Formats: sequence, structure tokens, C-alpha cells
Amino acid sequence: LAHQPAYAATLNPSFPEDYVAKAEKAREVRGTRFLHVYAPCPPGWRYSSEQTIHLGRLATDTGIFPLYEVEDGQYRITRSVGHLRPVEEYLRAQGRFAHLDANEIAAIQERVTTGWERLQLRVKESKTLPPHPARVAATTT
Repeated sequence: LAHQPAYAATLNPSFPEDYVAKAEKAREVRGTRFLHVYAPCPPGWRYSSEQTIHLGRLATDTGIFPLYEVEDGQYRITRSVGHLRPVEEYLRAQGRFAHLDANEIAAIQERVTTGWERLQLRVKESKTLPPHPARVAATTT
């Protein structure tokens, strides 16, 4: 989020209420908006299409695709998962990751866990930041 958009969010169709709320919020926000949408592909990812919702939930519950939003620099996790589920559950559900060995899965787990911890830190740190000056000026004019 180097360009500091007015609003940015991750969306996952496996969580429709969160998805719709963020899309509506993005529509109402003035300024630049960025929406990163989880978009599964059953044939390309080699899993049964009946598993799409389950796989999307696993993506979020393992921390591979966390749900959060950033509004005027303020981070907020919109689906707190407490303790992350093992990434292996997400990876093994897809044929595209069948080649991964235990060491590779452990490396992915470490990277995902670190990313989740960084996101939580951003949430905490952003609470102490003042609003972006350009956005404050835009709302007062």
C-alpha cells in the first residue's frame, strides 16, 4: 500500500457479508480505492469446484489470504481467526501443490505466520497514527 490509497481491502467470496460490506464501502469512499479479491480457479488449481467455498475459507483461516481493510492508513482485521490453522490443510486440498515436501510446507507456514504477525503489528501501530492530512482536508471542504 505504498501509494496510500484512501481505502484498500482484501475480499474473499467465501465470506459474502464481508465481501459486500467492503465493496459498498469502497464505492462510497472518495479517493483512490484498491480491492484485492481472492479468485480461486478449480481447473487451474486442480481441486473439485464443490470445494470452492471451503477452500476460500481455508485460505483465510490459515492466514494465506487474511481479510482486512485499510482506511486512511488505519489497518483493521475484518475476520480474526485467533489461532491460524495449518497451511498444509490449504495446500493439500489442491493438486497444484502436490509436489511440495514437508520442508517446503514448513517454509510456507513460517512465511504465512510471519505475515500474519506483521499484519497484527500494522493494526496495532496504525491506531497511533494521525489521519492522512490530504484526507482530513478533503472531508472538511
